[in-house]
Amino acid sequence: MITRSSNTYIDSGVNLVDDAIRVLIVDSSEAMREGIRHMLAGDESIKVVGEARDGKEALDLAVKISPDIVILDGRLKGTDSAKVISYIKESSPQVGIIVLNDEQNFLVPAIESGASGFLTGDVGRSDLIGAIRIVHLWRMILFQRGSRFTLVKL
Repeated sequence: MITRSSNTYIDSGVNLVDDAIRVLIVDSSEAMREGIRHMLAGDESIKVVGEARDGKEALDLAVKISPDIVILDGRLKGTDSAKVISYIKESSPQVGIIVLNDEQNFLVPAIESGASGFLTGDVGRSDLIGAIRIVHLWRMILFQRGSRFTLVKL
């Protein structure tokens, strides 16, 4: 169950699948966070363990709950998303960060800051779940362009 604690969402459920990929969703829009959470629901290999609406909450939660994957909006309101990526990677170097952004000019700054994947905002459910698994299991950098993915080994 996702609970709200001082504007931050944390999963307080105890029925976690032991080997589920733990995901933190970071997006300024509540509707987008809910949409991503809904896309991931029903897949027992992935567990949304928290949600943040800005960079500060994202960093705090990344340290507190140690997610395996962070799904981050590349256009966080009032925040430099590249800096957020850098700060999360500094505090939690093992985490994979997948950026959702339609602007190809953010690709290089995102990857230079430590992002592990770059997907367009119109990514479908199966592609998002596949991207999470690829980044988590193989620590690959994943780029999406249209319906095609490119993998680069780290």
